[in-house]
Amino acid sequence: MIKSMTGYARVSSSSPAYSVVVEIRSVNHRYLDLRVRGASGLVALEKKIRDRVSGDLSRGKVDVNIDVRPLTESVYEIVVDRPLMSKFVRHASQIAKENNLASDLALSDLVSFSPAFQVKERELSEEQGVWEALEPALIESITDFASMRAAEGSEISTDIAGRIQEMSKRLDRIESRSAQSREDKREQLQARVEELIQKTVESSAIAIEVARLIERADITEEVTRFRSHLQLWDGTVVSDGPCGKKLDFIAQEMNREINTIGSKCQDAGITKHVIAVKTELERVREQVQNIE
Repeated sequence: MIKSMTGYARVSSSSPAYSVVVEIRSVNHRYLDLRVRGASGLVALEKKIRDRVSGDLSRGKVDVNIDVRPLTESVYEIVVDRPLMSKFVRHASQIAKENNLASDLALSDLVSFSPAFQVKERELSEEQGVWEALEPALIESITDFASMRAAEGSEISTDIAGRIQEMSKRLDRIESRSAQSREDKREQLQARVEELIQKTVESSAIAIEVARLIERADITEEVTRFRSHLQLWDGTVVSDGPCGKKLDFIAQEMNREINTIGSKCQDAGITKHVIAVKTELERVREQVQNIE
């Protein structure tokens, strides 16, 4: 089944203790690169979050942004390094005494000593019921995210299917035209050779040489292999699991065969169809880069 690597979802929810916002977005990537960002207190829950989000993913650069805010208390807390503060007071008093200065430290002086007096974002822990508040929003966002990827994958699949069908039709025309072209070339070559050598060579020898030349332009094997790639493609897009890498490989093999066909056939009618196939194939390869 084709799924797009591009997706987006954003879900907001709340519990008696917390408000939660979960945002998931993804873009194309060669492998799975999953990043979780959120409050510092969510570090303990990161593995749970990663396991839930990555369960149905194999490729893509995925960013998960989570904002959890307490509703019954401040998001921030005051952290005081009391031993450092005591040293500050002690050293300040000593310096004042040594220099005959008034030791009149005020509370504002202590508060402004930022290394010892800081306001930090409150750390959240699983024991505080954060996971219970976060999990429903996370599940809903994962569902919405998967739905968007599936919907975009369906659009990509429809577009590619039309191009695959067009390539198949063009291949039929190439094969039909090739058979006629080979026969035309056989007659032309044989007539030309006989004319040049003025029939001084046995006609059977001429026929053998003409057949050898014509054989070099035979594209039967390439057409057969291209059709086998089309069949493999059809089976891959309906199989379970990610298929982007396999489709990319199949597209590369198709490109190899159509290039060989183009180099073998020196026929304007065939060249026209070869160019059309290569154009469709290039668009298919671009689309495949968006598939998981």
